[in-house]
Amino acid sequence: MMKAVVKKIIFPNKGRIICISDIHGNIDLLKRLLIKINYTSNDVMVIVGDLIEKGPKSLETLRYIIELSRTSTIYAVSGNCDTIWEDIKSDVDDSLLLKYMLARQSCILNQMCEELEIKVSPEADMSYIREKILLSFSEELSWLESLPHIIESDKLIFAHAGLNSSDFSELNAWSVMKNDAFMEKGISFSKYLIVGHWPVVNYGKRYASCNPIINVEQRIISIDGGNVIKSDGQLNAFIICDNDIEAAYFESIDELPVGVIAEDQSSSRDSIFISWNDNKVEVLEEKEEFTLCRHKSSEHKLWIKNTKLFRDKDEMRCYDCTDYFLSVSKGDIIAIIERGSKQTLVKKSGVIGWVLNEKINVRGVINT
Repeated sequence: MMKAVVKKIIFPNKGRIICISDIHGNIDLLKRLLIKINYTSNDVMVIVGDLIEKGPKSLETLRYIIELSRTSTIYAVSGNCDTIWEDIKSDVDDSLLLKYMLARQSCILNQMCEELEIKVSPEADMSYIREKILLSFSEELSWLESLPHIIESDKLIFAHAGLNSSDFSELNAWSVMKNDAFMEKGISFSKYLIVGHWPVVNYGKRYASCNPIINVEQRIISIDGGNVIKSDGQLNAFIICDNDIEAAYFESIDELPVGVIAEDQSSSRDSIFISWNDNKVEVLEEKEEFTLCRHKSSEHKLWIKNTKLFRDKDEMRCYDCTDYFLSVSKGDIIAIIERGSKQTLVKKSGVIGWVLNEKINVRGVINT
């Protein structure tokens, strides 16, 4: 296994350090976020992996970041989605690579082929495609290949998914780029470690929040807002002022339409958020729009929208779901996630929950 590559840097003691992770080829949202935070070349930007893949414009996003790095101070670590250069430059089985390209239409390799006017089909010649991509996109592939897996400064560490040890010499690259549910493993650090990879909503128990999590005890800051991966996700910018973690704040942006609260609503006291990694349920009572279920691991009973339920072999499961009702006040701006006949799933300041329909005025405009 490849050893994790570490890059040591020194941040200025004045100015902003802007940390963004899991862009996933969503250049439009990235540009909107940079406008929202008034990003300038005086800022230092750290991209905490997964610049590309899964989103609509990976090649354009990669080129945009490379261009920015020519005139601004930008650091980036490699995420598990950024290792596509290995598949092109190494001897990966051509049939497996073609299978990946056919299954994931939005991948950067397909976008490269589109630019080269190469049709990707089950009969495609992968040796020819590999040769053309290597020749035509050497700059982009080399830039991805040059990314370290860990960045360390005097006060901060950055890694895409997590670190299983404070001794970096022990770490292999893949364990740093893919380390699911990392914050639940109980590892702590002497410096703050900033990670992405695992959408922060997956850590929710009573309700879901897309906002960065600052775990003071473990000194871990998790910032992946679920952009592209989650329908209710957002792109977060965790901003550190004057190299001081105590002077940090965040901004976020998403692609959801918005509404205005017309009437106050109190939050529910007993609620649950079920994420995909613990989503086994038992059906108790079926109705036209919602089904009463029992969450198997917690025994909590809740009504789940029928569109969120699915069968996996002999077991019923659900996609991310909650029975949490948000606390909202008249005039609050909320993002509309999914409308039902009597209640609507919304997001307010990054927190996800239900609001009764009569309490919402839908405006149907996009956040700016």
